[in-house]
Amino acid sequence: MTPARPETPEAAAAKKRLDQAATDRDQAVEAAHRAYWTAVADEIKAKNLTQTAAAAHLDFSREHVRKQILRFVQTQTD
Repeated sequence: MTPARPETPEAAAAKKRLDQAATDRDQAVEAAHRAYWTAVADEIKAKNLTQTAAAAHLDFSREHVRKQILRFVQTQTD
């Protein structure tokens, strides 16, 4: 088995950049979820669709839609 190379300053900096990239990705995914579920919630709130109709159209269960709206939309106002 090949011995591990010692940690270099370049490797440490690269790891920090990768950690930052992962954090940026996670924040972007969270923002996308919030925007998506806010749009779903807005349509339901405007009474354009019922929660059941939105769930059927999006191919989710009604319970999943309810939980995602609670998770991503309700927490924005807290």
